Amino acid sequence: MGWSEFRPTGLTHRDSSSEDGYTLISPIGGDHTYLLDKEGRIVHGWSAEGFQTGYGHLLPNGNLLARGQEMVETEVGAYEAAGNADILLEMDWDGNEVWRWEHPSFHHDMCRLPNGNTIVITWNLCDPKVAEQVKGGMPLYREELIKGNPEHMAFILSGLGVGGRPRDLSGYLSDTILEISPSGDVIHSWNAWEHCDLEKDVMCPHEFPYEWTHSNSVKYVPEGKVLLSFREISLVMMISWPEGEVLWRWGGDHLISHQHDATMTPEGNVLIFDNGTHHPVTPHSRVTEVDMKTDEIVWQYVPHVVFSFFSGHIGGCERLPNGNTLICEGQSGRVFEVTKESKVCWEWISPFVLSFKNIYCSMLFRAHRYAADGPELQGKVLDASRYETLNRELGLIK
Repeated sequence: MGWSEFRPTGLTHRDSSSEDGYTLISPIGGDHTYLLDKEGRIVHGWSAEGFQTGYGHLLPNGNLLARGQEMVETEVGAYEAAGNADILLEMDWDGNEVWRWEHPSFHHDMCRLPNGNTIVITWNLCDPKVAEQVKGGMPLYREELIKGNPEHMAFILSGLGVGGRPRDLSGYLSDTILEISPSGDVIHSWNAWEHCDLEKDVMCPHEFPYEWTHSNSVKYVPEGKVLLSFREISLVMMISWPEGEVLWRWGGDHLISHQHDATMTPEGNVLIFDNGTHHPVTPHSRVTEVDMKTDEIVWQYVPHVVFSFFSGHIGGCERLPNGNTLICEGQSGRVFEVTKESKVCWEWISPFVLSFKNIYCSMLFRAHRYAADGPELQGKVLDASRYETLNRELGLIK
């Protein structure tokens, strides 16, 4: 979505059909994660010294599990990484460090398992024999033309890299999904390149041929399953865990384009933020709900006013208890809730304009809504007056 820098920010709309609760956001380029009330005011925040938060979600015990990087003083480019490793940090309600895990290839997403272990996504070099057979990707001549124009290259990459960047570029990248114990030991691992189809899983021809899969979300599904999203091949996949057998796959063939945040609905369907970056003719974003039994789209959100909703490379969606859907239009920093009839019933626009990799942005990787009486917020003090100065500075108190 293109938008004016003079647009209203904070809560712009709320009606009676919205789901009560508190919304969690992590402004890209900042060092805080914030919890907002239904009026769009900050009621709680987390930060850690030397830690630049990229994305986080709450655990059932109220702790924050956050992905980020080391806060560094040197300039970091679009496809560069800060520090020697990406950081996974668990903080208690007061911001005290409970657990930390660092890895040079950790990126995008993570989920805590019922057994206390954590599943994470890591970059890994694809088997060279497999890499030689990967189809698609930008032709070499076009890549060389673009790279030969540094100004144009900087323009293309500006604002990208919010999910963590690889540090080893010595080969063709894919993904390895790891299950790690609280002590940081690897319990199980699963290599994406061993389970993708060389004939079906063809890279988008508009993408640089650096990586085949590029997973950007991982969700644990009860009964020992894991739901994954692969951006470069526009594929969503369900696997058994820890066995790693592919149970279901959907996408490709222009059904979705560079999607993010595959999540489950209470009915067992899969909700997907379809970024639509390279849909034919012109980019279109939407949120789709897919029936895993029939592979049919059973619901989708598209805006009432065409082209008023778009996020080309980040975004999120989740089904709320009342049947509404919370959507994060990541590039614009817009979080909104829609009914089953696709009516917008709650909207909040980020007032944060922060420097990220030398570019000013208002981006949010993802957002989550938590019920006031849910386990994550039980017994917690949620009072906007504690953040009155910040709320007034940001214009969140009208």
